Parts: sequence; C-alpha cells; structure tokens
Amino acid sequence: MGASCYLCERRYDTINGQSPGDAVGACKLCGVLACLAHGMRNANDPAFICGCCVPNLLTVAALWHLRGGDTPPRHSPDDGQASPKSPSGFAQLAPGISKLEDLITDIADDQWAWIDSDIEYLLKLMVDREAPAALRAFAEPEAIVARTLMAAAIAIATKLNLPSDEMHPMLQQAMQAAVVNRYG
Repeated sequence: MGASCYLCERRYDTINGQSPGDAVGACKLCGVLACLAHGMRNANDPAFICGCCVPNLLTVAALWHLRGGDTPPRHSPDDGQASPKSPSGFAQLAPGISKLEDLITDIADDQWAWIDSDIEYLLKLMVDREAPAALRAFAEPEAIVARTLMAAAIAIATKLNLPSDEMHPMLQQAMQAAVVNRYG
C-alpha cells in the first residue's frame, strides 16, 4: 500500500488531467504528499510542488512583479503580516517566475487546455474599470506579467476548489472579487 495523497484525502479536484492515486512526491514548499493529479515536477527544477502551493506560488510571483521586484514577496499587501501560505521557499522561487511556463513547463500540453479560457476571462475582468478593489492594482498597463500570473493562480485555485484556509491572503481576495464580479 502506498502513501496517501493529501489533496486526494481532502477531495480536491485534479489540476492536470492525471488520475488521482498514491502519492509520488513530497511538496518542496509545504511538505505534503501528493499524487500526479495533484502536483507536478518542473523540468527545469525537478523538485515536486503540490497543487495547493502552485496557485499560492503564482500569487507570490504576481505580487513580486506587481511591486516591481523590489519588495520581498513574503507579505500580503493589505495586512503586512507574513502569510502562512508564503514561507521563505515561495520568496526564493517567485522572482524566477515571469510567465506560467516558468512553473508549469508542460502548459502547452492538452491536459492544461482548460486554463486558457479561464485566464482570458480573468485578464478581461482585471482590466475592467469597474473591477473590484482587490483587482485594481493588476489593471495598470505595466502590470501585464503580474496580471497574467494572478489570473493563472485564480484559475488553478478555482479548478481545485481550493478552500480559503489553503490560500495566500491576496489569492483569497482576488478570488472573492472575481466571484462577486461574475455572479454579483
């Protein structure tokens, strides 16, 4: 009998079209065990990253780019407190992510096709003049990298049905804003 996948046990949806099963690796960032359907290895950095950390890491990278890369991406912009979902590993990896392919090297594969329409919708939402306050900072013309990374983070967290206690505070705010805008 193999080790159990944390995300399977919590009944999260899969992110990349693989079948759920026994854990195949421990997340480099948070240490949970995850299966191939709930985690991935980056071809450029073979460390395993779980599905919970992927959207959080994209959020931290988006915030790093939004701030022009001069502020350590460890804190939420609103509360100034360290987030439990952005440990030092996030801060170390975030500056190396300027496009989705930097984290998800097989993003062009069919298993990730679902993300394109979600990102397209979210990018339009973020530049809308009536965008919720949590998304306005991403509307600036020079924030295209941050906006794209944040849209991907929201799309993946939504696909997983990631609960708020697993999210970076900015990801929580952005997801709430996107839902309110879409259904409000």
